[in-house]
Amino acid sequence: MSPEPSVVRPAIVYALLFGAVAAYVPYISVFLRSTGVDLGTVGLLIALYSAVSLVAAPVWGAVADAMGDVRVPILAAAVLAAGAAILLALVSGPLALAGSMALLAASTAGIIPMVDSRAVRMVGQRERIGRARAWGSAAFIVIAFASGAAVGRFGPVGMFLLYVPTLIATGLAGYALLRLPGDEATSRTAGAAPAARGRGTAAALSAFSLSAIVGVIRQPLIGLFFVGSIVVWTSFATLQTFVALHVIQLGGDATLVAATWSGSALTEIPLMFAFPELARRFGAERLVVIGAIAFALRAAAVALAVAPWQVVAASPLAGIGFAFFYVGTVTWVARNLPRRMQATSQSVFTGTAVSVGAIGGSIVGGLIAGALSLAVLFGVAAVGHGLGAIVVWRAIGRSRPVAEIALGTPAEPRAS
Repeated sequence: MSPEPSVVRPAIVYALLFGAVAAYVPYISVFLRSTGVDLGTVGLLIALYSAVSLVAAPVWGAVADAMGDVRVPILAAAVLAAGAAILLALVSGPLALAGSMALLAASTAGIIPMVDSRAVRMVGQRERIGRARAWGSAAFIVIAFASGAAVGRFGPVGMFLLYVPTLIATGLAGYALLRLPGDEATSRTAGAAPAARGRGTAAALSAFSLSAIVGVIRQPLIGLFFVGSIVVWTSFATLQTFVALHVIQLGGDATLVAATWSGSALTEIPLMFAFPELARRFGAERLVVIGAIAFALRAAAVALAVAPWQVVAASPLAGIGFAFFYVGTVTWVARNLPRRMQATSQSVFTGTAVSVGAIGGSIVGGLIAGALSLAVLFGVAAVGHGLGAIVVWRAIGRSRPVAEIALGTPAEPRAS
């Protein structure tokens, strides 16, 4: 019996990738505010980032699918993102910041889905993707605190001292470590005559089309899952965007804010390692739904909290939700959609859906919180997660592979 494929190589890439995320996500609003723009502009800039990501993620996926190898697009995206991050650190003024944020979003949007699409092929059984992804959560905790120390010493611009190097390291590691045997043929093709290379490049650059993306989500069950994912990620964004402010309003400090984020990440790690066994026992589809329900319970607990420690105590539920909903989605897409559509499909579900949710969550959440209160906003988020769980269950809570039903193509065998 041949040994199971190793998760080490994708785990290294995930650690670097989510280390970069940890250097950016907790501190970007602090940096933008330090440039002199008001809070409303900060929100618009973050919404702009999500809006650009919405379009850019499937573009990168389509290009990678056309090339047949995600490694070159990952490297190119990471290098472009590092340049955009340097530019963002140096400019000032709303328009210059907006341009830099748009370029950064266009560069980074496809990296996570492209890594996901390759990692699920490298780890053997799709459910084992969680064991590789868990190292990203571990790195997130470490780099988030390290970036916090850099911000404390050098000011908000200190976040870029770790963000830029981890982006470059992600691109280099992705190119070097995410290799499959079939990539050798791709490399030989890349060394062909200039005319052949030109045709391949033109095919890759023209791969993206709205019809290609619509083709992924137009099937009834797949489209329903996509809608449910948007509802879940929108509800998730409304809470994540404002939870730190809620902790402060309840009398907490920066340490409790950090504990709120870390509690979620710490919970994700063992669950992602255990995901293969849990998926075999309960089914990845059920775990996706359980993840949405865990998100709902967390939002309800935060809505009812009257002390900051209660918000911190609820944070492990977010870890359960993210581990099951995110890893379960990646697993389900890998299992049920054809390999030729993998990068595009992963981009649609873990790129486009998340970006739509981030845009809707920040805009709608701000309106509700401003008109009513943060507690009411989190109650609305809890209801949204519950509705999302129902929609997702109706879409994928079935035993028959969706690829067989909707696409008319044989589904790959389920892992036993």
